Amino acid sequence: MRNVAAIGGRLLKRSALRYTPAGVPIVDFVIAHSSVQIEAGSRRKVQCDVEAVAVGDLAGTIEQVKINQSVQIKGFLARDSMGNTRLKLHATGIELISGDTE
Repeated sequence: MRNVAAIGGRLLKRSALRYTPAGVPIVDFVIAHSSVQIEAGSRRKVQCDVEAVAVGDLAGTIEQVKINQSVQIKGFLARDSMGNTRLKLHATGIELISGDTE
């Protein structure tokens, strides 16, 4: 089965870089998304904040992105934690969208 997700938006906030007990870097962040989508033939304005996490080398990359920088994030969805069924985007790639910072 597939579990692939992609979303564009701006980096709204991020946690401080931390490390797992095995020494792997990890950072939590939030992407603010705003767009117009077509649903059942009608235009719908969509706004949402997507919680995400980056692990390994990508965590260091996210740490360098400026707040409000536009980005495209690719990854997969998983539970936030073992006891929490809320979904979180686990980033596997990032593309900076140039010329769109505030």
